[in-house]
Amino acid sequence: MLESDGRTAIEASPERADYPSSVEANYVLGLLFLAYVFSFIDRSVLGVMVGPIKQDLQLSDFEFSLLQGAAFAILYSVMSVPFGRMADAKSRKWIMAAGVFSWSLMTIGCGLAKNFWQLFIMRMGVGVGEATLSPAAYSTITDSFPRAKLTRALAIYKAGMYVGGGLALGLGGALYDYFASVPNLSLPLIGAVGAWQATFIAVGLPGFLIALLIVFTREPSRKGMLRTEADGGVSTLKISAVFHYMFVEHRQLYVSLFLGCSLLGIVSYGINSWFTEMLIRNFALDRSYVGSLVGSVLIFGGLIGVLTGPIIVGALEKRRHPDSNMRALMFLALASTPVAVLAPQMPSYQLALSFLAATIFFQAAYIGIAAAAVQMVTPNQMRGQATALYLFFTNMLGLALGSTLVASITDFIYADEAALMHSLSIIAAVLLPTAAWIFYRGLSAFASAMKRSEEWC
Repeated sequence: MLESDGRTAIEASPERADYPSSVEANYVLGLLFLAYVFSFIDRSVLGVMVGPIKQDLQLSDFEFSLLQGAAFAILYSVMSVPFGRMADAKSRKWIMAAGVFSWSLMTIGCGLAKNFWQLFIMRMGVGVGEATLSPAAYSTITDSFPRAKLTRALAIYKAGMYVGGGLALGLGGALYDYFASVPNLSLPLIGAVGAWQATFIAVGLPGFLIALLIVFTREPSRKGMLRTEADGGVSTLKISAVFHYMFVEHRQLYVSLFLGCSLLGIVSYGINSWFTEMLIRNFALDRSYVGSLVGSVLIFGGLIGVLTGPIIVGALEKRRHPDSNMRALMFLALASTPVAVLAPQMPSYQLALSFLAATIFFQAAYIGIAAAAVQMVTPNQMRGQATALYLFFTNMLGLALGSTLVASITDFIYADEAALMHSLSIIAAVLLPTAAWIFYRGLSAFASAMKRSEEWC
């Protein structure tokens, strides 16, 4: 049992509030999907401009990896925790709107940077702004769709990372080429800028409109609440109670989910950060051409994968597996191992892209499954915080380490930029099977948690 304000909370909810209409729920889902798309455009557009930024600012692969990973991920991960707690108690739409506005402003600030440290600080600002979105969005979506539709809804939301990541490469490359073709490029009130700086400014502007649209949405009522034994009222949980519930009472469940997904995230972010540059180095291809190719693979492979994830879970549920979400994560980690290892080793860029498409498919399939898994086994008052902790671990290990681990192997072990292909294969070969084993260890804990969660509905 949980202690909250001196009273014991019981895992039951006497009644369930109505869900929004399907039209309203789908509109909010679509808007949050769009916000997530632009969050990934703004954070990932850096990846298509590796060469120009490195040249202008005189950076090594390792230094550039800090801009891609640590600069963004550290504050993104840390700040997601207090924002997650706010999402469990305050207005979720205002939290999200403020976040979209602020990260858009910081993205434009990246376009004004003149040196490494200015760009580093602005990337940290982008991370703080983006930390507001997913904890509040997960909670909002979970309260907008019944459980039978939740995995699909969260999969659609999470598809934004592949659409956004793909557009960051394709659209970002096209914008960079356009600005690079403009002689004496200058912007009003700003003055002379480089093509990569103008690209940052261009992709940051649409966020202001998205923030405004979020303000005018209506929040769904909160569901799946823990109630007090004394009067059946809603419990207000202290932070200590949340941590005790997750990491003492249900340690195996949450450690398996968080650590397993973190290892998947290291591989995913490593590939997303460096695969485009690997193709450019290995096959001497035009930057915008490669960006459009990899962007297309991310979008189509990601969309197909993320929408296939709920189908896999549904098939396991029909076989009466109570641990269907966790079991699906285990299968996907195993299935992605051979293609992720082989993709960077292919002798032609066409074959490399083919194997990349399969890798992205398997990686995308787990995204919505993992997001739904955390929500399904967590009471409402903890969902924002559980999401924030999930993001904290997956991003501190995944986003912060994914790019930097690949660059560190390339720079400090091989000491050869041409060895980037081997660095990508190594992290996949080691980490993906390890993640599968961790998910296997959590199967029984997840099955027990799903049975317990039925009492909240």
